[in-house]
Formats: sequence, C-alpha cells, structure tokens
Amino acid sequence: MSDQKEIIWYDDAFKVLETRFGLFVSEMKDGRRVITAPDLDSCVLSTRFHLKGEQEGFPEPIHILDGPMAVDL
Repeated sequence: MSDQKEIIWYDDAFKVLETRFGLFVSEMKDGRRVITAPDLDSCVLSTRFHLKGEQEGFPEPIHILDGPMAVDL
C-alpha cells in the first residue's frame, strides 16, 4: 500500500496541496505556487479567479486613494 495521495488536477492547470500547517496551496504545472487558503474550496475558487484575471486582465480599481499616509498621534 502507498501513502501517496492521488493528485487531482483542476481545470488541467493546477493542483492543490495541503501543507503541514493545515493550509491549502495551489500549484501550477510548472511548479509556481499561486494561492494559499484556509480550506480546499476557497483555494480552488481563488485560484480559478486569479488565473482568469491573469488571462483576461484584472479590472481597473474603482478609485485610487492618493492622500497622505501620515497619521498624527
């Protein structure tokens, strides 16, 4: 018997691995790690969203804040 788990490729583009800390990391076929998430479902959904953004381009932000970053205490 083998201790190796079956690798599931999502959309034939990436797989999801569980880390020793219980987090889930998506990894592309070329070994590039994309998303880290607390559970499997959110990792798969976030990775799909991110890859779609890489493919189609990310939307422009609604507004850009350009005020001073200093805070008076």
